[in-house]
Amino acid sequence: MSTRSQIKVTYLKQSVLLYHHWDGYPKGVGKDLIQRRKKFNTWNGNLLVNELLKNKRKDDGYEIAFQVHTDLDYWYEIDCNRKTIRCWKVEGYNLSDHAEVIKGEEVPLQ
Repeated sequence: MSTRSQIKVTYLKQSVLLYHHWDGYPKGVGKDLIQRRKKFNTWNGNLLVNELLKNKRKDDGYEIAFQVHTDLDYWYEIDCNRKTIRCWKVEGYNLSDHAEVIKGEEVPLQ
């Protein structure tokens, strides 16, 4: 069974959603996001998203998402304006009008 996650990257006044189908837990995707942000040495959201999508490794699975998936285990927010990466365990969804994640407990990232 896959551990699905979604990543919201905010930069200036825009946001981009990414989806990752497996290893979405903090020691998987969370660790990867932190390591890659440091490797690319940028808080520019456009550059970061492009690097996540183009620098594919064997175990990568980042892809653009056009909506919130309703089968997620973890929700990540990369706020390039505030220079933060945060993670929450997903508790559920508000499906009125458009899907919105109901965040549970925030999970610390190393």
